[in-house]
Amino acid sequence: MKGILNKKLSGLKNKGEKYNFLREFLQELILHILDRNKYFRNLAFVGGTALRVIYDLPRFSEDLGFSLVNKKDYAFEKLLSGLNKELGLNGFEADISSSTGRTVHSSFIKFKGILHELKVSPHASEKISIKLEIDTNPPPGYSTEVSLINRDFLFKVVHYDQASLFAGKLHAFLFRKYAKARDFYDFLWFLTRKNPINYKLLNAAAKQTQHKDFHLKPDSLKQMLINKVEHVNFKSIQTDLLPFLINAHEVEFFTLENFIAAIEKEFQ
Repeated sequence: MKGILNKKLSGLKNKGEKYNFLREFLQELILHILDRNKYFRNLAFVGGTALRVIYDLPRFSEDLGFSLVNKKDYAFEKLLSGLNKELGLNGFEADISSSTGRTVHSSFIKFKGILHELKVSPHASEKISIKLEIDTNPPPGYSTEVSLINRDFLFKVVHYDQASLFAGKLHAFLFRKYAKARDFYDFLWFLTRKNPINYKLLNAAAKQTQHKDFHLKPDSLKQMLINKVEHVNFKSIQTDLLPFLINAHEVEFFTLENFIAAIEKEFQ
């Protein structure tokens, strides 16, 4: 497997491209292992990496996010132990940490030696990390689908449908405590695709985290979104986005004027 990976990496131009390609390869290997071990009986794939893997969202991502949709026989430590074993069988050595003290179970999967071995980094000690998160108490109202993926591996995933994924992204976009550049990218991507919004899920998520009923509908959501973008430093968004863009020129579209126009068009 590493031989095939090395051949693919050799055709890329620079360290940044190689790093992003390697991270995606490892993300997909993890998803492949989760599928083979039947963990999608419990989990639904969500977030920006889900958009990348399932719908070819044209940006790179760091994390693997899931919602726990079936609690029966779910055990986070068992999942991580099985994942570590399978990674080893595929020739990858990883340090896997875990945290289960909160509603979101999380783990950092740190791959040792691979960057140096594949000549992506001159430093033998440098690791590439993937964060895995599982929301064990997702808000109600979501709908799920199953998709067969054929990229570096053939596997299938259970995931939120597009209306539910959009609702999840809107919730993050509106209520995250800081302006995350990748939320802005994904939000604009959804707007240009004219996706429906799962308002039931969006309102349930807002109530869960903000402890109040927003009763969001198109008109009130439109005003909240406009208020949000009017108080954002788009220069900072552009800077933060650049490392994740496949096409660097796209950064020029991240301006207040373009976001206002896209919101107005979506809710006209």
